[in-house]
Amino acid sequence: MPLFLSIVGSTINASARPAAVFIPHLERIQSSLLSGLVMRLPTAIPLSGHSDIEESQLVVRVFSSETPQRLTVSVFTCEQGSHPCLLGSFSVERKTAASARRELERHEARGDRITLTDNVKGYLIEGPSQNPSYQFSTVMWQQNDMIYTVSFPANERENLVFMAVSMAREQPLAPLASRPIS
Repeated sequence: MPLFLSIVGSTINASARPAAVFIPHLERIQSSLLSGLVMRLPTAIPLSGHSDIEESQLVVRVFSSETPQRLTVSVFTCEQGSHPCLLGSFSVERKTAASARRELERHEARGDRITLTDNVKGYLIEGPSQNPSYQFSTVMWQQNDMIYTVSFPANERENLVFMAVSMAREQPLAPLASRPIS
């Protein structure tokens, strides 16, 4: 099934499931969440600059960290190779994490403000406008007690915003079992 090429003017159903690429990995994602963290994932991964990539070809990797407490779900276009194949990533940290707070404050000060829901505002920093220039753009926001970050190639600006809106409107995934906080 090809990835969406463009999503314009669509509405997002709050009870929808995460994008199909994540479904086989939901148990691993939820079991990797530390107690107190909840993860939001988009309903789709639309791509305009990678129309030759099929969703079934994407590789999902889950990275969990206890210090700082963070979960990152990354999407790759290959298992391994001589050239980088990271397509994008979705991360969550507690709002009390010092590094996440600093990065969110930087996004609030330097980024473009975007409305994710009626009550949630996100902040977009485009990679090429940073010094030094960076090939990935990021959207960050605080929702409930979590700070979320989405990072995708700068040429996917519209789709990056779509995914952030989708995530903010979705129900979060909670840990499968309580894991102690270190």
